[in-house]
Amino acid sequence: MMNQLMFIAGEASGDAHAAALIAALRQQRPDWHLFGAGGPKMQAAGMELALDLTQHAVVGLIEVLKNYGKFKQIFEHLLAEVGRRQPAAVVLVDFPGFNLRFARAVKERFPATKVIYYISPQLWAWHASRARQIERDVDLMLVIFPFEKTWYARHAPKLRVEFVGHPFADRVGENPQSEVRHPKCVLLLPGSREREVAKIWPIMATVVDRMPEAEFVAAAVDERTAAMMRHPRVRVEVGTARDWMRRATLAITASGTATMECAFAGCPMVVVYKVNWLTYLIGRMVVTVNWLAMPNVIAGRAIVPEFIQHEACPRRIAAAAGALLEDDGKREAMRRELAAVVATLGGRGAAERAAKLILDAVSVSA
Repeated sequence: MMNQLMFIAGEASGDAHAAALIAALRQQRPDWHLFGAGGPKMQAAGMELALDLTQHAVVGLIEVLKNYGKFKQIFEHLLAEVGRRQPAAVVLVDFPGFNLRFARAVKERFPATKVIYYISPQLWAWHASRARQIERDVDLMLVIFPFEKTWYARHAPKLRVEFVGHPFADRVGENPQSEVRHPKCVLLLPGSREREVAKIWPIMATVVDRMPEAEFVAAAVDERTAAMMRHPRVRVEVGTARDWMRRATLAITASGTATMECAFAGCPMVVVYKVNWLTYLIGRMVVTVNWLAMPNVIAGRAIVPEFIQHEACPRRIAAAAGALLEDDGKREAMRRELAAVVATLGGRGAAERAAKLILDAVSVSA
């Protein structure tokens, strides 16, 4: 039906980004019906939630393979929904392991259905060869980093790509530097997925033991992950990460979306990454960038310290965090570097710009 859009987002961060986009679409075209797979934020924004995919999020190749049967069943169910409901377009939000395959399947079975991708897979980091597949299977790519448009022009010249700005610009105040920060307060962000928290939290708990002078708050995405974050010196809260990014002196965070959210909030950080060893070794063979944290990737140099896999030991992380905690000048210099990164990512209104481009793509006057 021409007045329907289908969405697919598979992780907590994608749920939040898609929810903002859904809210913008509903404001521009309240008569349209939006449905799909995602999470509770998308549902709260006004989408009919056919399946909660955020409950099935996993990280790493090995973890995906272990859950192959489950994801195949979900995949076929959602593909059948495309055929049954015939939306004007399928809007895919990040989640590349699932969504790139879904884009191909939609174009093979329902070639008249437009495929729109919001928040590009990071092909420039690990899989440039996939650009041709996206060029074939995607009608419109909406990117949130300006260098991505240039990258696609080189690797997939026939693909329509539009830079809409970073959605985090709408979530922070005009001047995060002006926030009053709690001295000695360290924010712990071990990730949004249970398997990720299971890997990262024991490291962070030992870091706490090595920093007796600091105060710690851990921000969980839900009660399930909060229950995994146990330490007598750590206050654990649910759903307050964004608030504490503006109040803590420093964050120790898992690599991922939280690094950019910290950047927008002007929060100095130390970044930690640890996955299954086989996943890591395979990743090392295909990753083509020098850093994992997006602020470093955008800057083209290490402006925040990264501790990856075997280097993610509590002693090294505690030393780096302690040095930042004690040195006002180092933290201020990092804030300036983060602000320079943020300044390249467009102003407020990413969701509104993306919504208008989507509606234009399906030939609807917004």
